[in-house]
Amino acid sequence: MEELLKVDNLVTQFRTPKGKLSALREVSFSVDKGETLCIVGESGSGKSITSLSIMGLLPSNGEVSDGSIQFKNTELVGKSERELERLRGNEMSMIFQDPMTALNPVFTIGYQLCEPLMIHKKLSKKEAIHESIELLTKVGIPNPSEKLKNYPHELSGGMRQRVMIAMAFACEPSLLIADEPTTALDVTIQAQILDLIYDLKEQIGMGVIFVTHDMGVVAEIADKVMVMYAGEVVEVGDVETLFNDPQHPYTKGLLAAVPNVDDKDQSLNTIEGSAPSLDEPINGCPFHPRCPFVMESCKVEKPPLFKVSDYQESKCWLQEESANDKSTVTS
Repeated sequence: MEELLKVDNLVTQFRTPKGKLSALREVSFSVDKGETLCIVGESGSGKSITSLSIMGLLPSNGEVSDGSIQFKNTELVGKSERELERLRGNEMSMIFQDPMTALNPVFTIGYQLCEPLMIHKKLSKKEAIHESIELLTKVGIPNPSEKLKNYPHELSGGMRQRVMIAMAFACEPSLLIADEPTTALDVTIQAQILDLIYDLKEQIGMGVIFVTHDMGVVAEIADKVMVMYAGEVVEVGDVETLFNDPQHPYTKGLLAAVPNVDDKDQSLNTIEGSAPSLDEPINGCPFHPRCPFVMESCKVEKPPLFKVSDYQESKCWLQEESANDKSTVTS
């Protein structure tokens, strides 16, 4: 498959009164054309910061301090804001988690939908309005021509989220980054949106990065899954392999915490403890204070990302022996 996005050893830091704090630590992954990568992990694991780093939308105190982000073989790190603006909304689009802050409260829905169509697709105002109505219809908004006249505060949270999704689809981007886009929607609309993303991906070969907490959604739409913890990638693999044979203890904990609707007597599994804060020093594996399989080596030395198979990698010392066995067989 054709590689669309390649992120290599990405380090993102924030300037604070306590000094520079690392939110992402040597994050590497790729997305092919027509592929859906789901990024999962607890709140604070670095999922959204990864998305914002790619889009060049970090807060003013944030910066990509090391690493590479290549989109269609073009390096994005170091590009000017003007250069990034030409890509955003056109070649790359993002659906934000909170539509309350993503939509401008002083402009109508119609203005905000038409603007990218007129700028990037060079449509006339009349053509942009017609296409905006079609987009709102696709995402399940009733009376779309009337909704164009509304301001964001006049719509419900679910409606605003659907407007955000319509805006992201407007220019048929090559890469769509969706940061928990269906959180505010009921299950019926969620299914429609997931189908819409899938259809557009199939039609134009769009690559998708889908950030979510919902493992059910991951199982439904992902081609590949990346598990993040404390700003690091701890496991990555194709969706079938990762669900059927998770290697990292954190991944196992996440999957075990998913309720089984068929077992009414099952108690809800949890991962004990909490993730480290950004200003907390990390020695060894960042997950070791919470890991049920912790070893002495885990406390002092950070594991590399071991290649478990052609389809799976895991950053855990438990995989060292199996990785060495495979290399011995290969040699």
